[in-house]
Amino acid sequence: VMYAFVMRPESLPKAYQDFIQKTGPVAEPVYKAVRECCRGGPVDVVSLSAFLSRRKEFGSIKLEQYPSIIPCSIIHPGTNSCLVQNVNAVSATFRKTFPLYFSLTFVPFVVLHLQR
Repeated sequence: VMYAFVMRPESLPKAYQDFIQKTGPVAEPVYKAVRECCRGGPVDVVSLSAFLSRRKEFGSIKLEQYPSIIPCSIIHPGTNSCLVQNVNAVSATFRKTFPLYFSLTFVPFVVLHLQR
């Protein structure tokens, strides 16, 4: 699903795309740059630079139109460590989605169990 979200977002329902984008730790312009880079096409340096310039924690980095890879400093400009970014992302996503999954699994179990 995540491969489809990054590389072929049009293959997923719009509501599902919006859900992943809302709960995920990476901004849409960065996904677009990753998609363009992986496909071997030019990265829209102007729009990516405009997005990054609005981020207060982002320093300066030389952006290329045909990069071999999108640097971690663009994917997660708020942290210097990929490990810290992943821990923060998992924690934030868990806090956002746990109430939904809890209510969909535990509440029906309790209700059905009490009916016995």
